[in-house]
Amino acid sequence: MRKKAFLLLCALMLVLTTAACGSKSTSTNGGTNSTSNGAKETNVEKKETVEVTMAYWANASEQKNFEFMINGLEKEYPNIKVKMQMYPTSDEFWKAIPSAIAAGVGPDIIAMSDEGNYEYIKKGVLAPLDELITTVGFDKERITSSLYKGWTDDNKLYGIPYDSSTSMLAINKAMYEKSGITKLPETMDEVVELAKAMTTKDVKGIIGSIDPFHITQYVHAFGGDWGFGKTINSKENIAGVQFFVDLFLKHGVAIAPIEVGAPWDGEVFSQEKGAMSTAGPWYVGHLKEANPNMQMIALPMPKGTVEAQSAYSHGLSVLAGSKHKEEAMQVIKYALRDEAQLNAIEAVGYSPAVSSLLPNYLEKNPELKPVFDNMEKVGMPFAYPEQTKAFHADLLKGVEEIIFKKDGLTVEQLLNDLQSKYGEN
Repeated sequence: MRKKAFLLLCALMLVLTTAACGSKSTSTNGGTNSTSNGAKETNVEKKETVEVTMAYWANASEQKNFEFMINGLEKEYPNIKVKMQMYPTSDEFWKAIPSAIAAGVGPDIIAMSDEGNYEYIKKGVLAPLDELITTVGFDKERITSSLYKGWTDDNKLYGIPYDSSTSMLAINKAMYEKSGITKLPETMDEVVELAKAMTTKDVKGIIGSIDPFHITQYVHAFGGDWGFGKTINSKENIAGVQFFVDLFLKHGVAIAPIEVGAPWDGEVFSQEKGAMSTAGPWYVGHLKEANPNMQMIALPMPKGTVEAQSAYSHGLSVLAGSKHKEEAMQVIKYALRDEAQLNAIEAVGYSPAVSSLLPNYLEKNPELKPVFDNMEKVGMPFAYPEQTKAFHADLLKGVEEIIFKKDGLTVEQLLNDLQSKYGEN
């Protein structure tokens, strides 16, 4: 769910000057009624049928839930048809969507994480939803209030969360039990020792996904954050990224998904090529599909120098260029009904955004309760710089260069360069 994004900022700037999104609508006009006695003709016009396009990326279990979200919508909104645009990875999503928007054929609704939405909010790509929420009668209070923080800028709301999510450490239970270590890791130093004990000829002790989400877990653990561009090259950030790099270069216990041709870390984990990974609740649903016999231990993120883990959500946003904003908001309202939220618990393993349903999730996933409890205590936003996608691309390119090219670039040099390029005062 969290993959590298190769966006050009020019594509985003084009969005601001392009025509409205290319959603389709067809008008169905009734015929003319006349009476034999010469009464005045009456024109009967049916309500316009609107096509609303929703774009998202999804694995197999997530795809089923997205389909469930809109299943039966035509009964409540007979004038709305939903066209689903599914991309198998976020890479493919972010390669296609900006160009489509710039060309005037973009979707009406996009599903994304608040870890990558700040750039789109600042560039005017997402529409504010406050008036639309009132117009369609969406009950905003149903959603866990803290989740709105990641979707709010200048007191305007730009997305409706459809899950509540956090980070965690996932461990292959069978491999842990064979490691000879009897204490689960509470610190990053203990993570290294466990990774060494679980590394074998065929398996690496930890999956080092070279991805902003995963790198940020180590940044947070060492007391750092990106500060919306203000603190990119802080000493805490340098320590966190250096720890991540050292898992490969110093300790030799990490494997990146690209090294085994896997599209994301969860696949490496479910194929049991990596014994441990920074992860999230979505691993529950993935394992049910990909390796149902595998048992997983879920832990709060271990401490580097501080206790911290990410707290965020995925949400549905309406694009500013949509011709059918009200209808798009009606789709979002329907997609977040309780029935769909409960299906997400069952089918995907998502924790719901609707606060009253969280106990249902934890009842089925009691092993995740410590993870969510820790999120409540020490949860942090991602706080990426405004030029989020370009920052991501350069961060990952630099980390890959340090790990695989070994051409002399250091973590400190990389973050200093990124501070100069993307930093804010």
